[in-house]
Parts: sequence; C-alpha cells; structure tokens
Amino acid sequence: MPMDLPQRRPSISPLAWLKRLFRHFLKRKAKSIHQSFFQWYCETFFPIQEHLTPNELAYVQRCFDIHGWFAERAPESSYEEFSYFTYSHRVRGDQVNSSRIAFGSLTKPDEMFVAAAPILKERKIEVDPYFLIHENSRFYGIGWDLDEQHLKVYFRLLDLDLLPQTSLRTLLQQTLPREQRRPEGLVSFTYIGNQLHEEKVYAYPLPLEHGGELFPGAKGRVLMATSQRGVITQFDVSSTEAWRKKLNPAGQKIIDAYAQQGYTLDTIVLTDDDNFTLYFPGAFLPFLSTVTKIRGR
Repeated sequence: MPMDLPQRRPSISPLAWLKRLFRHFLKRKAKSIHQSFFQWYCETFFPIQEHLTPNELAYVQRCFDIHGWFAERAPESSYEEFSYFTYSHRVRGDQVNSSRIAFGSLTKPDEMFVAAAPILKERKIEVDPYFLIHENSRFYGIGWDLDEQHLKVYFRLLDLDLLPQTSLRTLLQQTLPREQRRPEGLVSFTYIGNQLHEEKVYAYPLPLEHGGELFPGAKGRVLMATSQRGVITQFDVSSTEAWRKKLNPAGQKIIDAYAQQGYTLDTIVLTDDDNFTLYFPGAFLPFLSTVTKIRGR
C-alpha cells in the first residue's frame, strides 16, 4: 500500500516574502505610533486615560491593536477623507476643550463593534437595531467629549437616502440635493448618560468638477447637519499654515505643538478667529504618502 507523502508547503517568492515582512513591520509600527501619539496627547493636552472606564480603555487599545496601517479606505468606497482616529480641540476665546477624541475603523467594523458593545451595555445605551443589522449600515466608531460628558456613537451609511428614521431624513434634507453629494455618509448619536442628546448626519459633496481646492488651504468640505446646532461646515485641510494665520494665539499654540511632533491639521470648523474646532492629525507619518504607494504595488 503506497505511503502518503507529506504535503509540500507552497513556495513563496522572495518578493512576496518581502511584502509579507513589510506588512508585518507596518502593523507593529502603526500600533507603536498610535500608542505613543495617544500618550503624548494625554500628557500634553488632557489626561484622557484617567477618565475612561476599563471597557472604554479596552476599546481604545483594541483600535490600536487591529490597525496595521495609518490610512484605511472603506472597501465599498473610493472616498479617502474619512477620519477614524481623531483628536480635537474646541476653542472659544482662550478657553480650550481638549477632552475630545474618537476612534474606530473603516475596514473592520464588526470587530470594532464587538469591542464597543460593552461600553454601550455599561452605559445602558440602546441603539436603533437598523444600524446594527441592516446591510446599509456599518459601525464606524466611538467618540468622547469628556468635558461635556458626551459619548458619541458613529455609523457609516452606504446610502443616506435609505435611512428610514424621519428625524435623520429631515437632517439630511438640510445638507445638499442628492445630485450634489455622495450617496454615502455618516450618522452620529450623542448621549449624555443614556439619554440621546443630539443626532447628526454628515453629507459629503461630490468632488470639484475640475479638481483643485475650494479656496487656498481647503481641499474639500463636509456638511454636518445637527439636531441642536443647525448645519455646520467642516473643511478638509490642504495647508495647515493657511489656517493657522486665521486663528487666535490659543489655536496657533495647539497647531505648533502638533507641528513639533511632525503632524498637520486634518479638518477645521471655523466661525471666526476666536471660535473654531481643530481636528488632528492630518497624517500619522510625514512619509505616509510615499509608503502608501509602495504598499499598493
């Protein structure tokens, strides 16, 4: 009777082996940079880790653990400006609220919701089942504004027009006509305790017909329709310095602190030089764009 020969493991080419090694390096590097950036933020601006519950800290750590890269792209989307790691500062004169962060994922929504579920359970927050089970919805992340005692839950919708909730459809109608925006967008629910405080719908305009910028320093915009504050425009930043010149000393000091670490401004909401919100980071590594090209080969 012939003997069963051991199965040969498929050979791997040197190039494939190098790519595998490179991806492993990037994953470890990404985790390290996410963790060190978080620690720097806590030491420089606000001790966030001292105010989160064990479940919330576990969620943050899980975000760091699963991300093997610094810039994800949603598999169903060509849009590249979704921000799923956000550190933000709301400035009102010389008063600064730096207790605002939000973490999530574009490529691993189910895995991230498993990590987020204990947070919702301990806070006794009940989310509309539509956002948990409908194929149009993807879990996007959790955010905090600790000074305001806000917890924010985000979902990404593949088609905003399929939203069945009357309140959200009303908000959507306040943004842009369907032919002027992308079908996809975000929905956010803000809670104080376990009570719903605010609903938000984020609509993304279609790209400029001829490319380029909206105006110097702005490469795009997002319309955020809110149930408490009306419609707010967020601008995607192409030049940090162009916006720095528009801000008061408190805002300039924040931008300079990030610049010393090699990071740029990502998004801004600007009312005037004394009233604005800054969102960071624009990129987790100065050489991000170059490495992205290498990774895609």
